[in-house]
Amino acid sequence: MEVDFCVVDCAVNLTSFFTIVNGEGLKYVENGRAQFYGLIVFGAVLGLVIV
Repeated sequence: MEVDFCVVDCAVNLTSFFTIVNGEGLKYVENGRAQFYGLIVFGAVLGLVIV
């Protein structure tokens, strides 16, 4: 019973941790400026071409 509780509790805590970290990271990336989004798309395409 304790192992199952720990596994489920750890999985939920890990999911919430990744959600918080991703949200904090996206807070700085998503600023509503179209030029910035274009730069990100250009960088992604350039990275794919290089690879």
